[in-house]
Amino acid sequence: MKTIALIAQKGGVGKTTLAINLAVASGLRAAIFDLDQQESATIWADRRKTDLPHVEFLTERRLPDALQAAERGGFELAIIDTPPAAGPQALTAAQASNLILIPCRPSLVDLDAIRRTALLVKSTGVPAFVVFNAAPHSATTLLEDARVIAGDTGLKIAPTVLRERSAYRASWPHGKAVVETEPNSKAALEIRRLATWILSQLQVCTPSTSQEQTPMAVTNG
Repeated sequence: MKTIALIAQKGGVGKTTLAINLAVASGLRAAIFDLDQQESATIWADRRKTDLPHVEFLTERRLPDALQAAERGGFELAIIDTPPAAGPQALTAAQASNLILIPCRPSLVDLDAIRRTALLVKSTGVPAFVVFNAAPHSATTLLEDARVIAGDTGLKIAPTVLRERSAYRASWPHGKAVVETEPNSKAALEIRRLATWILSQLQVCTPSTSQEQTPMAVTNG
């Protein structure tokens, strides 16, 4: 099982939206561990009313056991959604992961906030990438400037930019991902492209199992 941590010092950058859409777009038997007290991913899963991806709210203290249980249960991918702070939850998630994603809107406010996140993730030695999210459609210069600023922190940048798309907002109330509600949309194309790139970074090949299968229990009491 491979593990991805989504970490960002600032709120409102789309960590949970990215987590649930990547979990579905990956095509793998995925589990999302929700460390955020707002429980947004957990609420989304309640609306979804299906077994996969498995979504579970827990504290960072229980995360190691939950990851072990997920691997024993045959899950292929775990995504850790963290609260908007470079605190103990983020550090625990980073240390438990194979790859760290740092969602960031291409704005000066958001870019300023990733500096502390950069210090945290670099201290773990885990590969980390900034994912520019909710970028305006005609923001070429803004993105170029954002890449320079993000690069100055020493962080690498994922090649796929996720644009501001209404498809994400439309799919959320139904407990769905954009690849399910609007499979031919630009949003779905972008998230699939990002998921494919991420899986290549993790060296994950074509899924061996289908998300239609019923997962084994993950919760540890």
